[in-house]
Amino acid sequence: MALNVLLIADPHGACGHIASTKDRDSLVDFVEDRGYEAVEFQNDDYEPEDTVSRLSQECGYFTIKDLPDMSNYL
Repeated sequence: MALNVLLIADPHGACGHIASTKDRDSLVDFVEDRGYEAVEFQNDDYEPEDTVSRLSQECGYFTIKDLPDMSNYL
């Protein structure tokens, strides 16, 4: 599965990234269901050897497992 990296913004305007192997549409649906805005995919900025685990550990990117639910702030 391909790595997708999505720039996201929370309801307060703070931005971050989420890395996932979900397809683009599913990832956008997931973050929007959690109360975030899907800003843009930034896949071209990453190397083929980058992984979800590596981006999470080294860069602090969110994953499907640890993205906080902000929908209650909407």
